[in-house]
Amino acid sequence: MFRKTMRRATILALVLVFALCFSAYAADSSDLLNVLPGEPGDTLTRSEFGAMLVKAANLQPAEKSVPLPGDVKAEAWYASSMQTLLSTGILRGFGDGTVKPDQPISQAEAVAMVARTLGLPQEVPAREANQLPITGNHWAFNNYSWMVSEGLLTRVDAQKVLTPEEGADLLTHVFGTAEKCKEITDKMEAANQSITSTRMSGEMDMQMNMRQVGDNRDMPSSVSTTVYMDAELVMDQGLHMVMETFISAGENLPAESITMEQYITRDGMFMSMQDPETKEITWTRIPDTAFPNIMELLKQQTNPLPEELKNMFHYRYLGEEKLAGQEVYKLAYYGEIKDLAKMIAALGQLGGGQLQQTLDQAQGMLQSISYAGTMYVNKETYLPVSASNYSIVTYAGEFQGQPVPIDTMQVCYEFSYSDYNAPMDIVVPQEALNAEEFPLTAPEIESTETVQPAAEQ
Repeated sequence: MFRKTMRRATILALVLVFALCFSAYAADSSDLLNVLPGEPGDTLTRSEFGAMLVKAANLQPAEKSVPLPGDVKAEAWYASSMQTLLSTGILRGFGDGTVKPDQPISQAEAVAMVARTLGLPQEVPAREANQLPITGNHWAFNNYSWMVSEGLLTRVDAQKVLTPEEGADLLTHVFGTAEKCKEITDKMEAANQSITSTRMSGEMDMQMNMRQVGDNRDMPSSVSTTVYMDAELVMDQGLHMVMETFISAGENLPAESITMEQYITRDGMFMSMQDPETKEITWTRIPDTAFPNIMELLKQQTNPLPEELKNMFHYRYLGEEKLAGQEVYKLAYYGEIKDLAKMIAALGQLGGGQLQQTLDQAQGMLQSISYAGTMYVNKETYLPVSASNYSIVTYAGEFQGQPVPIDTMQVCYEFSYSDYNAPMDIVVPQEALNAEEFPLTAPEIESTETVQPAAEQ
């Protein structure tokens, strides 16, 4: 049961990564100094930066409020901002339970708060981090690596105390293109509803970083998978994909290559694999309970996005370019999913009882999904031309009293889109329709030992 739950949790994480629609909103931050009462001083305090951050990012308090720390008076002008930042985990305070609102804020503290607001990964540094003038064991190193690699910060001076103007400039650089982004994403949302078909192609890389725990001490430290994919999508018919997959489980082991073809339609999910020796192609029908309802997920992509989903993104406008012969807008986006239930609710009932069962099992195993990406949007049609995404799925250390062997899963994909609304049909081959149903993996032998839930503390 534990391994089956882990597999379902991983599948759910991948579904959520691909279900992330491109929409976000952030408040105008062009005049953030007006947030401060009176004339700004020579240095910026933690409470002042926090208040400007709430304004710049249009932050709303979490559903569960938290009590104010002892060094924040309820009547203080910044009290509501502090409560919003604390309830969302953006402000974490000090070991003694204080937040030191009147203490000048350092660049490192400001960078960490901005990175948490954007949902940038906290567990791992950026893949292509520039050489930073701080060591890798600095408490804010990961935050800095992402901020610099994403172009959100150009000068690193961790100990520097910010002035009000420097704090406002940082926030304006990160969040200050909100109105332009909202204009583009609103038009994207309208254009998206008219899509009936499209083609997409690209590459996806996945890497599972493993923990050497329990029965997995002999496993490689990481398992990497690269998938090259071409796909046709017809909204009312389904999805047809051809994938070539390369799997590597260590530097000293050769990569295995697998070619697959897959149909996801109202008739069901079908997959073919070619025998590497005989070249014989075998079709199988995938059980409906193996995945959430993909057809319902496709339908959701053309619906207006609920506000709960929009609030999971922050956008930044990166200008205009020419790509594949098209004039495009370039946007960066960032976000983090901490509440899987809220994400599923925002997307709608994608898989009925099976998805809810998977969600119930996965919530304790998956801690968060952080994502950062770039998209190019046609200036005339407001339809995506290409998109890239880098997501990190963080797993809990333990689940149901057992160590989880996966630490993090890194998913990177880059897709290009073409042939919007072109005539195309998704027709499942008869040999696939006649295929026998076969599970994704061999049946597991369930342990007769009952795992008791941990007692409440």
